[in-house]
Amino acid sequence: MTTRTSHEYHHLHGLLQQLDDAEKTLAHGPRRIAVTEKKTVAAEQACTDQKEQIQLLKKTVDQSSLNLKSREAEVTKLTLRLNEASSNKEYDIIQAQMAAARAADAELEDQILSLLSQVDEANEELQQRMDEVSDLKQKTASITAETRSIEPGLKSDIERLTAEITDADAVIPTGESRTTYRRLRDAMGPAAMALVEGGFCTACNTGATSQDIVRMNMSEFLLCRACGRILYLIREE
Repeated sequence: MTTRTSHEYHHLHGLLQQLDDAEKTLAHGPRRIAVTEKKTVAAEQACTDQKEQIQLLKKTVDQSSLNLKSREAEVTKLTLRLNEASSNKEYDIIQAQMAAARAADAELEDQILSLLSQVDEANEELQQRMDEVSDLKQKTASITAETRSIEPGLKSDIERLTAEITDADAVIPTGESRTTYRRLRDAMGPAAMALVEGGFCTACNTGATSQDIVRMNMSEFLLCRACGRILYLIREE
C-alpha cells in the first residue's frame, strides 16, 4: 500500500520539479538575449572589417590607375622619340621599349580589372553581413519582447511554488534528515529525490532491498545506497 508520507514526498518532488522548470525558463530568456547580442556585436565587427578591406582595395585600385596613367604617358614620350629616331638602331631600341611598356600596361590593366572585381565581391559580402546584422537585431528584439512578456508570470509562479514547497517539505523529518535534504536540494535541485518503481531507484536503477521497501512503507527517511538520493515509494511491489 502507499502511505500518506509517500504521497507527500511525491507531491514535494513534483513541486521541486515545477520550480526548477520555472527557474530555468526564467533564466533561459536572458541567456538567449545575451547570445544574440554577442552574435550581433560579432556581425557588426565583421561589417567594420569588411568596410576596411573594401577601402584598402579601392586605394590599391586608385594607386594602380595612377601608375597606369604614368606608364601611358611614358609610352607617349617613347612614340615622340620614335618619330625623332636618327638611326635604325635607335628606332629598334625605342620600339622594343614601347613593346615592353605596352605589355606592362596590359598586365597592369588586368590587375586593375581583377581588383575592381574583388571590390564588387567585397561589396556583395558586406551587404550580406549588414543583412545578417539586421536579422540578428530583429531576433534580439523579438526574444527580448517574448522574455519580458512571460517574466511576470514566471516570477509569480516561482514565488507561489517556493511558498508551497516551504509547506510541503515539512514532511522531511527534522534534525539530520532535514539537513541532508537541504544539502541535496541545494546541490541537485529536484534530482535530490527519486521515485522507486518496480523495486528500483528511477534515477540510477539500483534495486531496493525488501528492508528498504519496509522502511519506506513505515515512512522512514531513506537514501539510495548507490546515488544518495532521497527515495520514496508510491506503489508497493
